[in-house]
Amino acid sequence: MQEESKKKDSRILLLTISWIAVFMPYLFSPIAFGPFSFFLGLVLKRDYEVGKQGKIIMVLAVVNTIGGMIFTNWVLRSYGGL
Repeated sequence: MQEESKKKDSRILLLTISWIAVFMPYLFSPIAFGPFSFFLGLVLKRDYEVGKQGKIIMVLAVVNTIGGMIFTNWVLRSYGGL
């Protein structure tokens, strides 16, 4: 019983961290946070049976990584004088 509760608590913690990390490529390094959130989604999908949330997190990680790279490039060209 206690092991189930521990797994549920860790699942909630991983879900929270992964949903936050999915949108971090726009604010910080897309190269770091994109794969990090993708692998969190993979672990959630494979080990924690969270339904479709794991797939959604993985897809959003890829999309937001590409979007974060484009956004960073646009900001550097517009405001960085490159």
